[in-house]
Amino acid sequence: MSKKRIIAIVLAVVIVLGGIIMSSISAVVSSIFNESTTTDMDPFTEEVEKEGDSSKRIAHLTLNGEIAEGTGGGMFGGEGYNHTAFLKQLDKVKNDDSVKGMLLTVNTPGGGTYPSDEIYQKIKQIKKKGKKVYVHMGSMAASGGYYISAPADKIYAGPQSMTGSIGVIMSSIDYSGLQKNLGIKQNVIKSGKHKDILSSSREMTGEEKEILQSVLDDSFDRFVNIVKDGRHMSESKVRKLADGRIYSAQQAKSNGLIDEIGYEDRTLKAMKKDMNAKDAEVFEYSEDGGWFSSVYSAKSNISQFTNELKDVKSIFKNDSKAEPMYLYEG
Repeated sequence: MSKKRIIAIVLAVVIVLGGIIMSSISAVVSSIFNESTTTDMDPFTEEVEKEGDSSKRIAHLTLNGEIAEGTGGGMFGGEGYNHTAFLKQLDKVKNDDSVKGMLLTVNTPGGGTYPSDEIYQKIKQIKKKGKKVYVHMGSMAASGGYYISAPADKIYAGPQSMTGSIGVIMSSIDYSGLQKNLGIKQNVIKSGKHKDILSSSREMTGEEKEILQSVLDDSFDRFVNIVKDGRHMSESKVRKLADGRIYSAQQAKSNGLIDEIGYEDRTLKAMKKDMNAKDAEVFEYSEDGGWFSSVYSAKSNISQFTNELKDVKSIFKNDSKAEPMYLYEG
């Protein structure tokens, strides 16, 4: 037996055993997490950034990293964007009557179409409650980052921020040439001719490209409408701007994609003035809340690690996980 085959077998065994162990631990933690003694507890604590009037509060949320479903971070990747926690924070902003506005700092190249739209919907709900929403763009707020920013009352960007990249992308890798050179063949039994439309073991046909393009066009049309409504632009203008390119803060302002250029302190000052609440308290949510937050974090890390094991197994199985993305790939 060759060394390569032995290594492949060992890796497969490690992956399978790792999956079983992590699934078992996840089940135990989930059981603890879902006990009646913790269901009413809150994984977040509040940390005051600026003292002020507690009856007119501003919640400062930060979205940092690629927008993806799940808990992010994990044992391989360290700290990262946690979609589950971020949605919960948005719900807290919506449901807390003492919170009159939200400052959202965005620093992301975008991400999945579905999680981006979930955030967009939450922000719309917050606005329907009569709460102000201001966005401050960090070094990058592109594609999905702009998607979630579009409904804000005002959008500010730093002088060196990059934004735009309005569009949708989907990609997959074609390994057919490599497989041919290695003498590898894949046997596929399918119910319809397009069931393996994104197979990495063969070239994509022209008809299949048209099918996938139609899917992306639907996501793109939604993106265009969201920018049109949020920025009060004509559809023709949005489509002219939405060729996928990235814009500097100066270009974005001249094209009406943002309102002002300035740093976070200027954004906050303008927001307080707009709210007629110059002495408003500003706070952020933190997950440093003791035992419950530790359990919540442990469950998140285990879930992420399980997902990463699945990703590794997908590589060995040659699975395609291509999906439409609101993502800037620079």
